[in-house]
Amino acid sequence: MAVDLPGHPHGAALDRLEDLAGALAPAVESLEGQRALVGHSLGGAVALELARSQPALVDGLVLIASGARLPVPEAVMERVQADPSGERRRLMDGFLADPDRPIGREVRAALDDCGDEVLAADYAACAAADLRGRLAAVRAPALVIAGGDDGLTPPWLSEELARELPMAQMILVPGARHMPMADADGTVNLLAAAFLARLELTLAGL
Repeated sequence: MAVDLPGHPHGAALDRLEDLAGALAPAVESLEGQRALVGHSLGGAVALELARSQPALVDGLVLIASGARLPVPEAVMERVQADPSGERRRLMDGFLADPDRPIGREVRAALDDCGDEVLAADYAACAAADLRGRLAAVRAPALVIAGGDDGLTPPWLSEELARELPMAQMILVPGARHMPMADADGTVNLLAAAFLARLELTLAGL
């Protein structure tokens, strides 16, 4: 199931991690059987918050270009208010190693579909997010995937996350920027599939 967070592009944007996790919970709860969440960037932090606050809902986590915190410099917070179009261009430069690939057009369209208010709310949620010291409650095994050339969520944030999670493995994808699932889709798909297959066997007691 692919879940759109509020405002992406429909509905009112939310600017708190806890509220975003609360919005995600009903969709996850509606699924029968094993539940593994795959989240990218802020979506990864939302998945983490749900796994922390409602651990019975989450059996596994694949966290891509994410962290226990997602710091946003004050200058960037000011820029997203003053020049959201310019900030979108900066994001595109950081998202993909080659933004001219066909996937780049899809990413740009998805970014444009979310209005300025949503972009500002996402930044506010990232800036306020800090799950450090609170991740011991996460019982689910996790695969943490980081882009080696990610300047938006640098690999050290993923390393910090993997250290704090009780059961985590981290893998660095060389040459990938903030969207390794686009820069190295085959690699990321194989990594996620292998992790989920092992998780299924573990949950089955095999």
